[in-house]
Amino acid sequence: MRSEQMRYLEAAIRLGSLRKAAVEVGIGQPTLSQQIRRLEEDLNVNLLIRRANGVFPSAEARILLPHMRQVLQADRALREEAGLINGLRSGSVRLGAVTTASQILLPRVVPLYRNSFPHVRFSVWESGSSSVRDRVTSGELDLGLVVGRGDPASDASLTATDLIADDIVLCVPRRHPLATKPTVSIQDLEGESWVVPARGYALRELVDSTFMPTAQNIVYETTNPHTSLLMVAARVGIAMLPRHALHDHCAGEVATPTTDWDPPQLTVRMIGRRDTQPAPAVRKLIQALREVSSEWSRNYRRERSKLPPNRRRDCRLP
Repeated sequence: MRSEQMRYLEAAIRLGSLRKAAVEVGIGQPTLSQQIRRLEEDLNVNLLIRRANGVFPSAEARILLPHMRQVLQADRALREEAGLINGLRSGSVRLGAVTTASQILLPRVVPLYRNSFPHVRFSVWESGSSSVRDRVTSGELDLGLVVGRGDPASDASLTATDLIADDIVLCVPRRHPLATKPTVSIQDLEGESWVVPARGYALRELVDSTFMPTAQNIVYETTNPHTSLLMVAARVGIAMLPRHALHDHCAGEVATPTTDWDPPQLTVRMIGRRDTQPAPAVRKLIQALREVSSEWSRNYRRERSKLPPNRRRDCRLP
């Protein structure tokens, strides 16, 4: 049994196709199929269910795959550690990220990392927090950036490090009656039309838990904070949005009135597997994420301290 055979199997299962897996690993499909069959013979179990519409993991493969991914991670770490002796000349990083992290951190982190380590294969997969967490847990991703409220992830199999936190503010159309109200209460929101994140996103959980979804008139659901802001500007409804979303669009059309509740926060966290030592390429990415996060947080605190209390604010805020 060789690590290459496990790598071929992992690619086939992840992609659902022998052809796509062969392209990814750089060998012919017949060779890949042959090597997977040899792995099945060596382990004396069937690992793939082969059908006309692709391949699927068998029940035995679902049990063994996490162990194989650990072996592949260890093999990759060994090769990268050896390469690190003469500089980081190879390696790969698979990062999962939520939209908030993609918009705030990754425009700075990705160019910095790729310019510093051009020989490392770098890829980002964007999705919701739960999906990113699942793929980090399974070993499909080396590292994840997720969003949550309250305490870090309690999953004992994962490590969690807080990177940045962003205030969640009430956004209303500029000419909305609430825009000029000295202080807005939760009771003032009753009967309003809402623009909300899709279910499964941390911000949606916050809106649902704080503002009682049964009293909401939800007219628009989206996975993108900028879409929410555009809908608020178009007077479709009101929304609760992270402050960073107020940077780019419709500065003259959206207001963030003062509320009688303290702004809740969403925290971007970096997660990884507790039982896996990060490879050198991953460690360098962790370092870059921490550096950029620290700089962003310092700037955020400085600009936030300039905001006058109890005063209406709009989306031209830093």
